[in-house]
Amino acid sequence: MRVCLLTREYPPETGWGGIATFSYHLAHGLKELGHEVVVVSLAQRAASMQIDDGITVHRVCGYKVPGEFGAIFSSMPYSRTVLEACTALWQKFLDLHEQKPFDVVDTPELLSDGLYTAITSAAPLVIRLYTPHFKFLAEKLHGTSNNFDHQFVAMLERLALSQADAITSPSDDLAAFVAQDLGCSLNRIAIIRNPIDPQVFSPEGTTALPMTTKKRVLFVGRLEERKGVKYLVQAIPGILEQCPDVEFIIIGDDTINEAGGKQSTSAELQAFLKHEKALAAVTFIDRVPLADLPAYYRSCDLCIVPSLYDNSPYTCLEAMACGRPVVGTSGGGTKEYVTHCESGLIVGPGDSEALQSAVVTLLKNDELRLRMARQARQDVLDKFQRREIARQTLELYENAQQKFAKRTTRLYLKPTDHALPDAAVFLYSFDKMIYDMLYQHSYRFRIGHWMRMAKARPRMFAARVVLRLAKAGTAVVTRNRVSQPAFVRWLERQIQERETAVR
Repeated sequence: MRVCLLTREYPPETGWGGIATFSYHLAHGLKELGHEVVVVSLAQRAASMQIDDGITVHRVCGYKVPGEFGAIFSSMPYSRTVLEACTALWQKFLDLHEQKPFDVVDTPELLSDGLYTAITSAAPLVIRLYTPHFKFLAEKLHGTSNNFDHQFVAMLERLALSQADAITSPSDDLAAFVAQDLGCSLNRIAIIRNPIDPQVFSPEGTTALPMTTKKRVLFVGRLEERKGVKYLVQAIPGILEQCPDVEFIIIGDDTINEAGGKQSTSAELQAFLKHEKALAAVTFIDRVPLADLPAYYRSCDLCIVPSLYDNSPYTCLEAMACGRPVVGTSGGGTKEYVTHCESGLIVGPGDSEALQSAVVTLLKNDELRLRMARQARQDVLDKFQRREIARQTLELYENAQQKFAKRTTRLYLKPTDHALPDAAVFLYSFDKMIYDMLYQHSYRFRIGHWMRMAKARPRMFAARVVLRLAKAGTAVVTRNRVSQPAFVRWLERQIQERETAVR
């Protein structure tokens, strides 16, 4: 098959988040099975094309919607980012698809990267669930505001999902939520677990930290509320009381705690540990590249995944592949990867006392910890190898192709290359309507309009001023605003033509 992975996130340029890591493993798994994989992803700066171990990666920059108004996007900045990204991805996809058609498109549901592909039915479409924005809204994850801007993005996600030829989820937990939200049968969503390369993430190899007689506990993830790092830190003083010969390694990007008065989360955690006289036992490390992570897992004795919600965190799989037991929570899909009392321990989310008890249990019982470590590694070999996940994905692709072939209707009936110009006209018209309304009812907005025009388009600004003065002068002389001199009519036509050309 010729497969297009259409995703804004693909490492290393866009980092190693869950979507990027999954896309990387899936791409390489499909390639190992002999299939052609082309990735279309975002670029941080200049667009480019790269070859990643036999996989072609096209990087694109965000598309700028034409028009000079910006009323929609000034009030809907989140939607603007989403539309700029999915439009840029679509442009590159369509160009590649016209040169040599793809057999299937695989894209995440989050922020609707495959929106245009879904609307136009340009190719068989598989949408992969990670954590949709409408779940963030429903459960107020990351403090997401329930305003029209965010609801609009959620609507785009639902629209794309409704047109997908196949949907897949890495966990039963997430599949159940999405099925209920969409009002579709749970059977429509295939469960395909996250893949990993057990040759890279393995117990054998180098270690990143020096040897020590102390036991080490590892956390890997963003320092944010949803990842539950706060509850791990709250448990640390109690763990140290019972197991003084232990140290903690916390790896991840710092974030700003909006609820805490926009303070650094790392600074808040360290202040708490300092107050509890436990800071000396904890080492904070910024984000580590994926290639270096196995050495950190091997340096530690167990891994903590204390998330309040995670559909299926890669930290869990990476630790298990490196032969380390995991203490995770029942918040999301972690419990479907870690078998309680076999490859790790599962506790309730947001429960620092339960985390403390679970960690102490494993630290004090070497035999239990080592038995779970062996089982964790075996589970990865049996269930989560990327070749096996790629094989399951190929079966889903074939089902998507069959469904696509039987399609009798689609949302967009014009040729696919008309979709972008039509979308631009639609957005421009909507934007102008909002802009005109603001201009009519707000003097402050009107003043801002003229100041922006004077700065951005001084010649157009001067022409409009002359036109206004000419019309006003004519009205005073003739007392007739309908019949205008030829010069005034000519100037008005020139302004209109230039505005149309800009659009």
